[in-house]
Amino acid sequence: MFNSEGFTVVKLLVLIAIIEIITSNSIPGLCGGPGEGSTDKHETFSPGSTFYVDSEKGDDQNDGTSREMAWGTLARVNSAIFAAGTRILFKAGTSYKGPLRLHGSGKDGQPIVVDSYGTGAKPKIVAVPAEDAVVFLYNVEYWEVNNMDLSGGRKGVFVYIKEFGVAHHLHFRNLHIHDIPGGLRSDDGGFLLKREGVGTWFDDLLIEGCLIEHVDRNGILHTDYPTVSDKHHSQNVVIRGNRLQDIGGDGIFILGCDGALIERNVLRYAHQRVGRQPGERACAGIWPQRCNNTLIQFNEVSHTAVGGVTVWDSEAFDDDAACRGTIFQYNYSHDNAGGFLLICGGAKGTIVRYNISQNDAIATFSLEWDESEDISIYNNVFYVGSGMTVNMTRNTYGSPHNVRYLNNIFYADGTITYDFGSIKDMVFANNLFYGTSDRAAARTGGAPRMRTSCYLIRHAVAPGRSYPRTADGTSGKT
Repeated sequence: MFNSEGFTVVKLLVLIAIIEIITSNSIPGLCGGPGEGSTDKHETFSPGSTFYVDSEKGDDQNDGTSREMAWGTLARVNSAIFAAGTRILFKAGTSYKGPLRLHGSGKDGQPIVVDSYGTGAKPKIVAVPAEDAVVFLYNVEYWEVNNMDLSGGRKGVFVYIKEFGVAHHLHFRNLHIHDIPGGLRSDDGGFLLKREGVGTWFDDLLIEGCLIEHVDRNGILHTDYPTVSDKHHSQNVVIRGNRLQDIGGDGIFILGCDGALIERNVLRYAHQRVGRQPGERACAGIWPQRCNNTLIQFNEVSHTAVGGVTVWDSEAFDDDAACRGTIFQYNYSHDNAGGFLLICGGAKGTIVRYNISQNDAIATFSLEWDESEDISIYNNVFYVGSGMTVNMTRNTYGSPHNVRYLNNIFYADGTITYDFGSIKDMVFANNLFYGTSDRAAARTGGAPRMRTSCYLIRHAVAPGRSYPRTADGTSGKT
């Protein structure tokens, strides 16, 4: 016989089970979702506290407020919601099973700080390869993470803000991120800074002094996919003084920023494992996309795609899709398989000055797309070594226009060629050419010839432009 009361009880039990399943899965905004940390109950602490973590002598039953009463595992840290001014200190020389998931937000002038204490090696956090990130922050702001050794997982540091508004002051210094087995068709890698939502962006994002090696896919990526919009850009983004090597795909790649500063980084052997399989994408060393007023300076980029599985773009630098006013200055590029610089995708107002390109293969410059225009290349030195044949300027698609080569030195112990394609309104003036050339530059107003002197002069930039301050307090404006 049908028992309606029993049936109602069964329905309630099924409903409870469904709710438990839903809340235990990775759903943004629910406990256990991206950046939410764990399914443990979160404990909230008072502002300004200091907590110690020691995997050798600590215990999660301790209160964590002294070295003698340190916590012992990341589970205790992951279950806490920290307040402004808090410090979370890991004992030097200790190691932990990841991930580390950080909760709570600081305030202006009172960031929450993760760091080490004592002497010895950086504290290590090791995640299993299937873990999404070694360190995870979701919808938080005013954090500083310093002096940690991170490995395993698909991302070293993943900062994800979604429909959050403006996320302020997220600083990462002196991290060693290595052996990250991310996917070659994904946004995985050393750092992923992801913002989602038209009204959501970063303000005061700093990555400084980090060592990033043997990671897939990217070294450092800032992205606004999938909610792409030019209504707002991330502001005050600074990527400074980092060393990157053995990167599967792109070295440093930023999308949707305004006034970003990328300086004094050393990048070697990017684009090592990304190929041309479906879903894989072309790579370059350092490049912005849909960014305004980016300043890229004092970087060394070498061996992009050298020893890799394919050459696909593979330049040291790239000014890409809809960028405006990018400046490349005082950079040293050498031995890159795809060349020095690609300008494409409708980039406008690009300035290339005071750089050295040495033995960059295939094409020193690749200039592509109809909408790419107003390109100024001046006061640079380009060197092609013995036995090399390099296309100094190449155009294979579209008709970039208003291109100016002024006051550069072209020195070839090998051979320089030119393939101007459909470039329009191009000017060569006051350049010095030395060595072997096909003399194709004659079409722009005079065959290359040796000059007895060549002085690098200062050219004015557009009035009213400003750039973030560099490490020595100067700006990129001259």
